[in-house]
Amino acid sequence: MLVALLMRTVTHDWSDTGFKPAIRKNTWWYIFIILVSCVMMGLLLLVGKVTSLSSVSGFSMSPYLKMVLLGMVVFFITTTFEEIGWRGYMVPKLASIGINTYLAYAIVAVIWATWHMSYINELTWVSSVQEDVPSSIPRLYLMFFAYSILYNEIRLITGSVWSVVLFHSFVNAIQHPLAAEYLKIVPGQEYLVSFSGLFMIAFAGILGIALNRCRMRNAGLSKSFTM
Repeated sequence: MLVALLMRTVTHDWSDTGFKPAIRKNTWWYIFIILVSCVMMGLLLLVGKVTSLSSVSGFSMSPYLKMVLLGMVVFFITTTFEEIGWRGYMVPKLASIGINTYLAYAIVAVIWATWHMSYINELTWVSSVQEDVPSSIPRLYLMFFAYSILYNEIRLITGSVWSVVLFHSFVNAIQHPLAAEYLKIVPGQEYLVSFSGLFMIAFAGILGIALNRCRMRNAGLSKSFTM
């Protein structure tokens, strides 16, 4: 975040920061973010239950909600620092120079994922921490690429970095307590049904690509109306 703010200060370029939440304009997108975060988590839990690869054990709503609320406060602060750098600076700048959309998203994902490697081992409840490096590290980069598509599209559609701060922090707030306290995964199946597993990566990637196509189609319609 500090580097992004410094770059904007030096270049006097604050035109595409996305600092305005634009709540009235983006009301439905903020609602969409909350709903789709819950749906993605629910789908993963359903897949785990149907395949008998994971289960939720000892779940209690009251303690869980308390952890979610506390997590929302903590993650909102931490993701604000992240997203002002990633989606508040890198994404709009890469978009402005005309670089291929998915290449830009891959660049952001690689930097974003590499930045996380410095402390991810401290998150002992994250399943990939308990796996062998050859299998977990490539999948983590793939996960960050999938979420990069999803978050970057939300940023470009809403024009506000705060939409992604909400998305990122809410996803973390609802997933981390569940993974830490209640989610039980059959050993060796973490690569499939954990929150960093292939099913969740597929959910995030497919949704991100769908949003990209929707955004590009709407952009094409706007151009045709102005011609």
